[in-house]
Amino acid sequence: MKNTLIYLIGFAGTGKFTIAQEIAKLTNSKIVDNHLINNPILNLINTDEDSPLSDLVWHKIGEIRQIILDTIETIAPLDSNFIFTNELIEGCVADEQIFSKIATLAQRRQSTFLPVRLECSEEELCRRILFENRKERLKDTNPKNAQEKHKNFTILKPTAYTFLTLDVTHLSAEQAAHIILDHINRTPQYSL
Repeated sequence: MKNTLIYLIGFAGTGKFTIAQEIAKLTNSKIVDNHLINNPILNLINTDEDSPLSDLVWHKIGEIRQIILDTIETIAPLDSNFIFTNELIEGCVADEQIFSKIATLAQRRQSTFLPVRLECSEEELCRRILFENRKERLKDTNPKNAQEKHKNFTILKPTAYTFLTLDVTHLSAEQAAHIILDHINRTPQYSL
């Protein structure tokens, strides 16, 4: 696999980072996890998972995101593969803009681009969100937040692009990674 950009989109607790790690092992890809972008700022401020972050915090995180995207576009070798992860919500303008920036990056690099919507049952999300390693990485660990999001929101559907929706409720990260890579290999527009 060369010059491929996979974008894993799903609610907190879906397993985006864990699946990205499995794909990276199989494809020599670099992971651009949303916490790689968020945590340099989140580590500097006092946050709790029940209080919303200020616009200034999101602005600073946006600056870091742009630096990373610019670096991938202008410095990273063209045959490099990248796996992005994020929780993007349908109808949220800011999330749609973030998605658009990643899609534009793929277009500018002339990369194979596959957005993947990861779905998971509410019960399983609430179980996974409690995993201890999530707290270390400044991730949401509140099951009530997972329940509220699952009931009230929908993961972004990038309708202008061909995308894969994958229910990972009963899949291991390794199984999900293989399904995603098989999809890329089987779909003519992704032929590498």
